[in-house]
Amino acid sequence: MKLKHITTSLFVLVLTVFLTSCTTDDADTGNSVNYETEILGKWTLVSHSGSYEVSQSGISTKETGSDYNYSIEFTEEPQVINTSGSYTVNVAETTTQNETSSFSYVINSNQNQQEGVFIGTWSIERGNLITRVYDNEPNEEGSYTLTTDIVELTDTRLVLKTDESASSSADYTITGSTTLIFER
Repeated sequence: MKLKHITTSLFVLVLTVFLTSCTTDDADTGNSVNYETEILGKWTLVSHSGSYEVSQSGISTKETGSDYNYSIEFTEEPQVINTSGSYTVNVAETTTQNETSSFSYVINSNQNQQEGVFIGTWSIERGNLITRVYDNEPNEEGSYTLTTDIVELTDTRLVLKTDESASSSADYTITGSTTLIFER
């Protein structure tokens, strides 16, 4: 009987230590980051890379950025992303027949014309950046809500990863992702 009491007491002690250590470890994982305040301010783009495929056409695309002179600024009242500057996106496409083509385009943003992956209003939900993707108006045909994973957010570095499937439609399916790295 005494052995059973000692075994039960030992089990309760081990369980208490285990649960206490898990709680402490969870608090130290960085989950305490207040994304809505940490993200505020101006960030300069230092890297753009993407890889995705359109399943209906079989075209695989790889993107790399260059000539960076581009920044985004997250404001608080209202929660808007302002962009400025430019950078080049270099695109290499490969078909299922291994035919390749390359081209580049420039993201060019100023006070009168906002361009880039992240523009307009923003919010944070469960550690994700939520924005609206559109050409001219937020509710135009073809616009959609973009949920972007905040991979890293520190005082000096912001890494955002988009799941390209969000831009799929009834006519085509896209798989892959794009990662943008910003610093300040």
